[in-house]
Amino acid sequence: MKRKICFIFELLLKIATIIFAFWGVCLQARDDGGFIRSNTYLYFTIISNLETVAIVGVFIGLRIAETIRGKIISKPLFVLKFMITAAMTITFTVAALLLAPFKDNAYLFSMKNLSLHIIAPILMIIDFLLFDRYYEYKWRMTLVGFVLPLLYLAVTLLISVKGITYSNGTNFPYYFLNYRELGWFNLNGGMPGVAWWILIVAVMAFAVTYLLLAFKRAVMKIQGIKD
Repeated sequence: MKRKICFIFELLLKIATIIFAFWGVCLQARDDGGFIRSNTYLYFTIISNLETVAIVGVFIGLRIAETIRGKIISKPLFVLKFMITAAMTITFTVAALLLAPFKDNAYLFSMKNLSLHIIAPILMIIDFLLFDRYYEYKWRMTLVGFVLPLLYLAVTLLISVKGITYSNGTNFPYYFLNYRELGWFNLNGGMPGVAWWILIVAVMAFAVTYLLLAFKRAVMKIQGIKD
């Protein structure tokens, strides 16, 4: 009975994660002028939320199949889910520390912001901590958490050369990547250069990924799972 209740709670948590992540994306697309505007889907926040919808949807199906047929979920899928969970944790952290100070209260308390940057990431983190039980989360997994952010950074800087305009009116999705205004290594007053911002975000990403693993390993010990 207890196992059945836990399974139902897990499914409800996963469904709620999908709903808030997808709802937030829809609200952002609506405000950007429609669902077919390509630049809406070039933000790290939107990409990580869509990845969340996809991977959690897959895990719902696999967990049901596992419960009915006893089919174990493959380890590479747990690695992929960890990568996306790390991306969502980074989304939450960067939004709170680097983006929120420049936003007004109307935006901060809007359902769009709450869904994309707070609710969906927190639900994803809880799901990861409580229910991803069949993989050994070693400390070296911290490096895996950098894969998606690094890919995004590389692609974003490459396409910035093409002059793509985002919904913020610039060729860059976030102010700290605008090397045309900030330069690369500028430290002479005002905003630091983009290279320093990348370093700052990298340190933040390492810290949150490390803490995510630390909490996961602690929860696994409580659950009696050996790492």
